[in-house]
Amino acid sequence: MQNHHQQQQQHESSSSSSWFQSAVEQLNVPYALCEALVAICAVIGNGLVILVFARERKLRRRTNYYIISLATADLLVGLFAIPFAILASVGLPTNLHACLFTVSLLVVLCTISIFCLVAVSVDRYWAILHPMGYSRTVRTKTAIGEFELHRECEKRS
Repeated sequence: MQNHHQQQQQHESSSSSSWFQSAVEQLNVPYALCEALVAICAVIGNGLVILVFARERKLRRRTNYYIISLATADLLVGLFAIPFAILASVGLPTNLHACLFTVSLLVVLCTISIFCLVAVSVDRYWAILHPMGYSRTVRTKTAIGEFELHRECEKRS
């Protein structure tokens, strides 16, 4: 009985090591290194932007809330989306639900980042095209409300 159990453990160990070996063989090393470098730069750079914004009260202006929203989204892309993209490049995860979760997370985080970039672009476009109307209609509370909505969406995803 114990011999059968040991054989089963050896079989599981050899199959998991062969699975790991095939995943390593599928890994495109230059791609993974570039992605890892981008993720590290995204996390450090956006983390510094968020840190400076949190410490400097002078930076708490209407436009900068949109920038912080974008930095937060890009920080999450660097922390979660890029590592999951590297895993997906080697066929991981193999579980259906985990695969759906990672793909959904990739799509949601990248979409949030794109929408934040659009918000910054629209804000700047409007400020340049209608400078007088912009200062009257767009308030810092509006930007903060949109930022809070963005954070709430990220929590739910």
